[in-house]
Amino acid sequence: MACSLDSCPALEQLSPSPVPAIMACSVDNGCAPEQLSPCSPARRKKETSTDSGIARRLQNQFDQEVAEKGAKEKFQCKICFCDDKLENGVNLDCGHITCRDCFASYLEVKIREKCVSEKEMCCPMPKCFCPVTDHQALGVLTPALTERFLDTRAEFYRPTGAWERHCRCPCGHAIVVVCFLNEGFVECPGCKEQVCYKCQERHKGYTCAAFWKWRKENDSAQQAFDELMASEGWKNCPACQAPCSRTQGCNFMTCQAAECKNKGGTHFCYQCGVQLKRADVPFHFKEYGPFSQFCKNKPDVFEI
Repeated sequence: MACSLDSCPALEQLSPSPVPAIMACSVDNGCAPEQLSPCSPARRKKETSTDSGIARRLQNQFDQEVAEKGAKEKFQCKICFCDDKLENGVNLDCGHITCRDCFASYLEVKIREKCVSEKEMCCPMPKCFCPVTDHQALGVLTPALTERFLDTRAEFYRPTGAWERHCRCPCGHAIVVVCFLNEGFVECPGCKEQVCYKCQERHKGYTCAAFWKWRKENDSAQQAFDELMASEGWKNCPACQAPCSRTQGCNFMTCQAAECKNKGGTHFCYQCGVQLKRADVPFHFKEYGPFSQFCKNKPDVFEI
């Protein structure tokens, strides 16, 4: 049977199968990207870009940690409001922090005014009465202020024992005497002189009254000082007889001598010299006021 080549079944069975078409794809349409050779320039560029990014992230993280650590190690002084390192600050027991310079200046004022008790030498912040410890004070004071601070503490120290007495020799040494008598003598450890622990003067062999009478009659320096007090209008404290002067302000005075200061301070009128209490001020200066040159006991003093 004759057949044409185009329609011959035998030839159809012997013909090879059609070659499948190869489809091109790209990374953008979701197909897997072409594998790069380890030595190819594209592979090296990709790895370099990844390493530099990690390095930048690590560096930024490190810089942030350093900045946070530095911020924690700094503080703001509560007096001058300047930022400083913690190592340059003074941390008080109440939690307030000041810089060393401000704290030293604050203590210097207190020491020069002889305000060195625990109630007076306290935290400089308003309404904070936390005491300044000796360790905190001595850590910022100069040698000269340290010596003055310790001398003032010794001057104002008063024993709490029933038989203990405080004595200060004219040479400057403070002495604590344990005795049962109101009057007597003790040897000063500094100058080795015998000192009366009642009047704190050297008058071995004489009573206090006899010594002070002789001194008043024969001491030219005391006479000159009495004349100076009279000419300047200075007053004596009615409790301890310490000389007091007033340059300005009101006539309600507070004695700052050691003997009165340890008792809370003695108040008196600078015009008439009478001892007062705070409650007496409205009545003692009722008519003229505490800033006038007049008072209840001296109404005839005219204001200059």
